[in-house]
Amino acid sequence: MKKNQKKLLHFVLFGVFLNIYTSYCQSNNEISLYNSFDKNIGVETLDFENGPAHLNFEKTINNQHRYYISEDFKKGSIHYNNQDYFDLLLNYDIYNDELVLRPYGELNTTKINLIKENIDCFKIGNEKFVNLKTINTTSFKKGYYEEIPTGNNITLFIKYYKEKKKTNKAELDLIEFIPRHDFILLKENKFYLINDKKEIITLFPNSKKKINDFYFTYRSLKKDDNPLFMKNLLKYINN
Repeated sequence: MKKNQKKLLHFVLFGVFLNIYTSYCQSNNEISLYNSFDKNIGVETLDFENGPAHLNFEKTINNQHRYYISEDFKKGSIHYNNQDYFDLLLNYDIYNDELVLRPYGELNTTKINLIKENIDCFKIGNEKFVNLKTINTTSFKKGYYEEIPTGNNITLFIKYYKEKKKTNKAELDLIEFIPRHDFILLKENKFYLINDKKEIITLFPNSKKKINDFYFTYRSLKKDDNPLFMKNLLKYINN
């Protein structure tokens, strides 16, 4: 393996295990105070519990689903109507671009689509998503994007979505969800679509060789996990 390819491999392996750390301004003590307050007044009275019910009765192929990672809810937090809420059970319906809340309680099966216009950002696990509701262009989809700082005041935004395809199997109408991604770069206060390698080279002409080497060395990663490929590529270019 060539020297530059070894360097690329080291970088990507590092990137796989690197948690993209983002956090709200509140300290751990403040978060605990918010959680205590929320529990005392009752989660059913909180401001964000006023969205429509989340319904999902679809029969899918091979246990596919419409969600970001899985059908399971994970702990997360949201910034809603200028208020932070922590330790919530959340899931992200990327087919409908809806953030879904499940109130706590073993017997509580209610799921709620939170009102998108009131959400500025949310986190599920360590991944932060922002609502690009004010993006001034018709070229990009509005809604939730994963936000990844990549260095040099440049930010990568990833739009996760799924396309629905109906299939008839054994006289049953089943649904297949096909994952799709859009990649947007914020550079010098402008948004650029970078779904294509040529678009990336146009933005970083001095890094053309690095970009071509990365695409060649990690073509299998691009096929298997395109978002991770793009995260590592932009970090590699900007570091």
